[in-house]
Formats: sequence, C-alpha cells, structure tokens
Amino acid sequence: MMPHSARTRFLKRLEGAGQGLESLTTAAGIEAMLAFYADERAEGCDPTGDGDMLLFQWGVNDWGAGPAFEVSITRQLMVAGDENDEPRQLSLTCRFDPTLATGGGEGGSEWCESPGGLAAFRQFIMTTQAVQAVAQLSPSGVVLQFERT
Repeated sequence: MMPHSARTRFLKRLEGAGQGLESLTTAAGIEAMLAFYADERAEGCDPTGDGDMLLFQWGVNDWGAGPAFEVSITRQLMVAGDENDEPRQLSLTCRFDPTLATGGGEGGSEWCESPGGLAAFRQFIMTTQAVQAVAQLSPSGVVLQFERT
C-alpha cells in the first residue's frame, strides 16, 4: 500500500467486510485497524524502525464540541527519505458520553512499535477498562482522520 492511500485502503477493507464507519462498535473498529496493520505494509515505511506503528489512546477530551470520552487507534506512517519530516496518521476515534469515562479509567496511551508486537498490543487493548466499558456500544460518533501531524 502507498502511505498516502491509507485512508482509502482502510475504508475499502471496511466496505469489503460489510462494515461502515456509522455502524462500527468500538471493538469492531479496533479489530479492523489491527487487521489492516497486520495485513498491509506501507511502502517506504520501515516497520522495524518506527516507520509504521500503532497508537491506542483513551480518555475524556474536548475539541470544541463539548467533552466526550474517546477511544482511538492510530496508524502512524513515516516514509523514509520523505522531505516532509511529519508522519502521516490515520486515526479512528469512537466518541461517547463523558460519563462512560468512569469505567474507562483515567485515560492513557500505548504504542505498538512493530508487527511483531501486535498480539501483545491486541491483548493490552482488549483488556483495558476503557475498551471493556464501551466495546459493544454504538458510539455517539465515529471519526476517521488522515493527516500529517
């Protein structure tokens, strides 16, 4: 996969699995991003040199539309030799009522630095209080962003 096509490829994978952003549960969205990472390498992004990593984050945020409890998984792509030093990030964020944060803990983050760490990363994510609290709930909003940081 070409790094600049990550959003399109991810959406095609969802479509091929009969899923859409508007109908994803948190667990299904996380699993879709983990499978995307496992199955498709990004050209020019060294997965053993921090060029293709995953970031899982959770907590209450307010980006101007009011507070929400968010659970997100991001694929960060850094193309070797790219004149722009900023990595590309494909982020899938599920938003919930902030009161659900009581089951999600204080908030935090965890990195998966290479495909070799994917099994342990999946285990970590699926056993967090955050995912346990919202795994099968329909989010109030799902956002898929693709941008340079």
